[in-house]
Amino acid sequence: MSVYKRGEVWWVKFQVHGRTVRRSTGTASKKEAEKFERNLRTRLEDDARAIQTGKSLNRSFGEALAKWLESGAPKSMLSHARRVRLYMETVPLARSIPASSDMKKAMLAEGLSPQTINRRLAVVRRVLNLAYDEWEWLTEPLGQRIKLLSEKGFSREVFLTKEVVMALFHQMKIEEAQRLILLAAFTGMRRSEIRRLDKDCWRRPNIVLPSKTKGGRPRVIPLVPELHWIMDHIPFQISEWDLRQDWEQARNALSLEHVRMHDLRHTFASWLVENPEVPLTVIRDLMGHSSLVVTSKYSHLRTDALEKAIGTLSAPLPAGDQSQIKH
Repeated sequence: MSVYKRGEVWWVKFQVHGRTVRRSTGTASKKEAEKFERNLRTRLEDDARAIQTGKSLNRSFGEALAKWLESGAPKSMLSHARRVRLYMETVPLARSIPASSDMKKAMLAEGLSPQTINRRLAVVRRVLNLAYDEWEWLTEPLGQRIKLLSEKGFSREVFLTKEVVMALFHQMKIEEAQRLILLAAFTGMRRSEIRRLDKDCWRRPNIVLPSKTKGGRPRVIPLVPELHWIMDHIPFQISEWDLRQDWEQARNALSLEHVRMHDLRHTFASWLVENPEVPLTVIRDLMGHSSLVVTSKYSHLRTDALEKAIGTLSAPLPAGDQSQIKH
């Protein structure tokens, strides 16, 4: 069957002139997936005939997006690419600017944040730049005409409580996904760092990450004793697709659609910063930040430390009527 389901999303698989085409439709609706399959099949067959007869190709944005994804698009952009595809799959490449403007308006109407919309517009811009600079699918640099929204006044900060993290843990259905998000929340490691863990990285009670720079010191992250059992299950084998699908169903079930997996890293930092006894230099080293400038973006959470600092300035003022104090 050319349309099949993988997780919550429908995929298509068919052959065109001897070439196997396998692609996600980006939708959980079978009806939409079947329409996607018909349009894609027709377009690819038209392209194949055009190539055989020497005619020019009328490329769609969906084809350009697929080429970018197949050539190694950043994993951090995959979810945004899926959303863009729903709006622009069948749009002729040359008509991408008005189509992206319509997509922007629709997303604003949905209540999406400027940051989220800009990440999706960045996908469009990247695809258009490649189509012009590298693939010669466009005759003009349309990517330069993609305008992002202003993010001024929309600083995004999402810090979770331990109770919310555990609620996400219990809502997830895949055990390996549960272990990974716990490790992310209680170590602050990036997802890519967790995926690279192997047995040599575990030196109880510490996780030791090799330095990325020549001659640099390794990063050492002590692991709370309650989670030592997780290190018996490394390396992680779960696919990025299965991890993301399990994460998204868990956060949606808890009405936390705005929470990203990367927010677990910020959450770890926020837990540490809230303790005034933990120096920012220690947090910097645990997080693997390049400098204290990066770490300082969490310092506004340290209200207790600020109050304690001001408390050291208190003077032995006389009791009673403060109005008698001479200035």
